[in-house]
Amino acid sequence: FHGALLEAGRNPGAAKFATFLRSEWAKNPHGTIFLSAGDMFQGSPDSNLLYGKPVVEVLNAMRLDAMTLGNHEFDWGLAKLKDRVMESKFPYISANVQERDSLGRMDFVKPYVLLERCGVKIAVIGIVTPETAHTTNPKTVEPFEFRSPEAVVKELLPAVRAQGAEIVVVLSHLASYQDKKTGEVTGDAANLASQATGIDAVVSGHSHQSVAGKVSGIPVVQAYYNGRALGRISLVYSRQEKKVIASTVRALEVPVKDAILDPEIAAIVNSSQSEIAPVKNVPLGKTIEALSHDRYGLSVLGQWSSDVMRSVAKADIAFQNGGGLRTSIPAGDITMGNLYEVMPFDNTLVTMDLTGEQVLAVLNHGINNAKLGTVQFSGLQVMVDSNNPFGSQVIEVRLNDGSFLEPSATYRIVTNDFMAAGGDEYFMLKQGKNITDTFIPVRDALAEAIRKAGTLRVQFDGRMRELRGIVLKPAA
Repeated sequence: FHGALLEAGRNPGAAKFATFLRSEWAKNPHGTIFLSAGDMFQGSPDSNLLYGKPVVEVLNAMRLDAMTLGNHEFDWGLAKLKDRVMESKFPYISANVQERDSLGRMDFVKPYVLLERCGVKIAVIGIVTPETAHTTNPKTVEPFEFRSPEAVVKELLPAVRAQGAEIVVVLSHLASYQDKKTGEVTGDAANLASQATGIDAVVSGHSHQSVAGKVSGIPVVQAYYNGRALGRISLVYSRQEKKVIASTVRALEVPVKDAILDPEIAAIVNSSQSEIAPVKNVPLGKTIEALSHDRYGLSVLGQWSSDVMRSVAKADIAFQNGGGLRTSIPAGDITMGNLYEVMPFDNTLVTMDLTGEQVLAVLNHGINNAKLGTVQFSGLQVMVDSNNPFGSQVIEVRLNDGSFLEPSATYRIVTNDFMAAGGDEYFMLKQGKNITDTFIPVRDALAEAIRKAGTLRVQFDGRMRELRGIVLKPAA
C-alpha cells in the first residue's frame, strides 16, 4: 500500500479501496479473512509525515485480521514500528525474523496467528523477505537474522497442526511474478509454494506485481501496489475429507472512476491531512525542468541531490544509492511534501575518507547493478564499458578538475548513513576512515538547497559516458 491514502491517478486512495473491500467482504461475510503482506506505511508524505499512523487508523477501521512485516516497516527504526504496533487492533506476524541474542527487541511480533471462520481453524504464518537484511538500514536490522522462509514454514507446520489448524496460509512479503502469456508464477513466493508441503495458500508482496496463479496446486496471489488491486483467494474446505478440496485465486482491480468514498475512512484521511498540511504544503521553490529519476540509471534527480550532498559536506565525492530516491519531482513548484515522497527515509549525511581503490569499488558495485540500482554520484567523471561483466565496467575515473582518480590517494567522501553502514551491500564503505555522522538529514539539506536557489535549472551533464563515446542518457 505504501501509504497511498489519497486518490491519485490509478491509485484509488484508502476511502475508495475500503468501499471495494467491503463489497467483496459482503459476498462471504462469515468466511472472509483480510490480510496485509506488508510495506503499508512508507511511501507518501501523507503517511510519512506521521510515520504511518493514519494507515494504522485506516486498517483498524477496515478490521484487518493480520499483517506481516515488509522490509519498509523497518525504515523508521524499531521504536516507530513498535508505536504503530501498539496502536493496531490486529497482530503483526513474521516467523523468520530471529534475534541474534535474547534481548526481546521484536517481542511485539508473533510468528503466526490462529483464526477461525465457519468453524474451521486457520493458521496464518507470517514471513518477511530475507532481502530486508541488506535493503534496510543495517543499524536497524543488524541484530536480526532473516531465516529461510522454506525452513521456517517447515518447522512451524507441525506446531500449528497440533494446535488444531485445518488450513494453513502463508502471509509473506516475498516477491512473485507472473508470465502474462503462460500464467506461470515465479519468484520467492512461488519457490515457497513448491517446496513447503502442507500449506494451502500463499499471499505475496514486495515486487509490486498483479499475480493470481497456482504453483504445485497452491494458489499464490499478489495485489499489485498502492491499493490498486485486491487479491482474493477462495478456499473450499471439506469437513469429511479434512482438507481443502478446491481453490480459486484472482487479483481484482480496485475501481477508481465513479467509485464511492467510504465515509468512515474518508474522515480518517481528511483528519490526517489537516494535521500534516502545515508541513506538507510548505513551498520551497520551483524547478524549470522535471527532476526525473529511475533507480536503475544515473538520473537528473540523482545528479542534483548528490551535488547538494557534496556541497553541504564540503567533500570531494558524494554517493547516493539509487533506491534511496523513491520518485521524480515534476516541473513546477516544489513543496516539502514532494521531498518526503522523494526521500521518505530519515537518512543523514555521513562523511569518511576512502582510498581511490575503495571509491572504484563503490562505482563498480553501484553502476548497472540490476538488483539494487545504479549509484548516483558527484565530483567524478566516469567512463564505463557496459559490455564488460558486472563489477568491472568502470574503465576510467577522473575528478571534476580532470585529474585521474589515484588508487592510493585519499579522498573525502559523503554518503548517507544507510550506505555507510553497508546498506545495499556497499560493504566497502564500512572500511572507510574517520567516519563521522553529521546528523544532518539528507532531506533537510535538499530542502535548504531549494530555498537558497529559489528556482532550479538542472540539466543532465553527462558525468557518466560509455567507452564508445556515447553520453549516457539520464534515467527518466
